[in-house]
Amino acid sequence: MWNIVLVGAGWTGMSGVAWLLYDLWYTNIVCIDGFQSELTDKLQKKWLKVIIWHNTYEPKLDDAIIYSEAVVDSPEVTKARELAKENKKIMLIISYFQLLGEISKYFITVGFAWTNGKSSTTALWIYAAKQTLPNFGLGILGTMVPDFDNQSYYINPDHTDEIRSIFDFILTGKNFSALGTHDVSLAKKYYFFVEACEYRRQFLNLDLDYTVITSLELDHTDYYKDMDDYLDAFKTLAEKTKHKILAPENLKFENENIIKVPIKKIDFKHIRWAYNDINGSLVLTLLKTLNAECDESKIAHFKGLRRRMELLWENSHWAKIYSDYGHMASSISGWYQTLKERYPDKKLFVIFQPHQINRVLLGWNDFVQALKPYDKVIIYNIYAARENIAALVKKFQSTNPWIYESMKLSDLWNIFAAACWWMYIEKIEDIAKAIRDADEKTIVVVFSAGDIDYGLRSLDFRV
Repeated sequence: MWNIVLVGAGWTGMSGVAWLLYDLWYTNIVCIDGFQSELTDKLQKKWLKVIIWHNTYEPKLDDAIIYSEAVVDSPEVTKARELAKENKKIMLIISYFQLLGEISKYFITVGFAWTNGKSSTTALWIYAAKQTLPNFGLGILGTMVPDFDNQSYYINPDHTDEIRSIFDFILTGKNFSALGTHDVSLAKKYYFFVEACEYRRQFLNLDLDYTVITSLELDHTDYYKDMDDYLDAFKTLAEKTKHKILAPENLKFENENIIKVPIKKIDFKHIRWAYNDINGSLVLTLLKTLNAECDESKIAHFKGLRRRMELLWENSHWAKIYSDYGHMASSISGWYQTLKERYPDKKLFVIFQPHQINRVLLGWNDFVQALKPYDKVIIYNIYAARENIAALVKKFQSTNPWIYESMKLSDLWNIFAAACWWMYIEKIEDIAKAIRDADEKTIVVVFSAGDIDYGLRSLDFRV
């Protein structure tokens, strides 16, 4: 029997693919990851086959291999390629973003792309569309959404059979009537809304009919050389978009098919900041562009996203503890203003786990300025994904003389913490104690795109 093998299934996007396929009634799913995590635990609880360790599964010729970019050279992916080559057979071996590209070919696809708020606006649009757009079919993003049963996708239950038929063709090349001689009614019949990630220009895999862009700020500096390089990727994306591009009226981005959208204040019920107004205004305009009737009441009760200023709990002293995915200096700075307005009489205590050494070293002064206004800050261990530390030390030594060749990461983060006037703590147990000790006059926020969120959720902060 052939299997759908998901390599790197512990990542939010990949685990979402596992759940999505499960909801489309596939039973031949194998999930592989190098580490046990909250997401692999959840997959196992649904009786999906989960393998925690690489190089134990042997791919078969009929398998469909879908992998996270982080494990592109994993044993499973490498063996599958070798197997296809040895047998001179075409196997489906694609990355997560290539899979999204394949899906987009068979839907009217709307991509949400920019620096801040991709996931939030994708989720908000899906939330609105499932109420107002009858031919909405599928939505996929990179984080879990409370309104979608804490999953990173939504399937319109009215169209599940047709969507399963499309996936059958993508995965096997069989049983998709829309590409046969009898029925072409499924091709580009339903809408697909997708978070379009710009990292390594991965959003260029998508076959886009509409694109929404809300902000442009240099990110992923381990890949993009500079702002010109970053903007070039978005210009190419705009050129690939078949119909319309939507952007806020103040965004300095030009294209002949662009619709500049006026921004108005929208009364969301969950904790909000300026980006919510931009996101909401773009969603309402897009609905009108697609001839769907929608007013603010359809989006006002949107609950937000997991790890997007998500209230986790209160400790025994009634201090509120929030978790947020913020890893850009602009996000951390923007949330300071919002939290001070929401809690004017509270002290703001931040635990920040930097995401990527390159990002922090390149934006050092911006991060320092963003963190300084908070009443208390703890810096936690860097989440150094996809990075060559020795190469980064060499790169930044000329501009940062205090970086030396044998420097440990703990040295770097002690210096960074001192620059922010606060402290570096490397043990999660010590951070947990600091959170437990916070009093009722304190708001605690954990800013991280890394693994501290999973570690903290496993601890009991209420005692």
